[in-house]
Amino acid sequence: MFIGYYNLANFITLTGLAASVAAIWFAGGGHFEAAVIAMLVAGISDMFDGRVARHANREDVKARMFGIQIDTVCDMVSFGVTPAVIAYMLGCNKWYDIILLVVYAACGAIRLAFFNTQAITETKDLNLKQFTGVPIPTICFLLPVLVIMLKYIDPSVMGWVFRGAYLVLGLLFISNFKIKKPGAAAVTVIMVCIIGAIVALLLTPAVKPF
Repeated sequence: MFIGYYNLANFITLTGLAASVAAIWFAGGGHFEAAVIAMLVAGISDMFDGRVARHANREDVKARMFGIQIDTVCDMVSFGVTPAVIAYMLGCNKWYDIILLVVYAACGAIRLAFFNTQAITETKDLNLKQFTGVPIPTICFLLPVLVIMLKYIDPSVMGWVFRGAYLVLGLLFISNFKIKKPGAAAVTVIMVCIIGAIVALLLTPAVKPF
């Protein structure tokens, strides 16, 4: 009746997409802590959808390829578009900020497309053992820190910190160096960091645009 392949891994991926759309909605309403937390939920989804997919049926090539493509599309929304919208709503809304945010999003798109190209052309099981460039979900570590800093540091200063951080991270997305794919221990540390970021966002004063 409908096109597509429906399984647990893709459901987790789409859950992350739903959280990202919610993050954009929260940011539009000025609820920046909620927006960042929703983006972190998308980050958690992204950590586990691939792991679930790798333990599913490996024989259905079309389903595996569909999983890769839908994951890429959702990642672009979650970690390319959503952070740009949050930054814009926080105050990165000058003409040069639009250029900066386009550069950030474009670098994220290049990073995701290159990752897929590597997975398809360089592996048999579509499972890369290392990344080239910084993975695009790294924004899940950076943005909560920036928002928490904005609560305590002069907004006029933090505006430029935001701009510099987005530019540097965008360039790191497309930089040609290798990063080992995180194992189970690293994933545990990442989860603890995400939970800590959520708690910090909830317990600190509300952030205002700069």
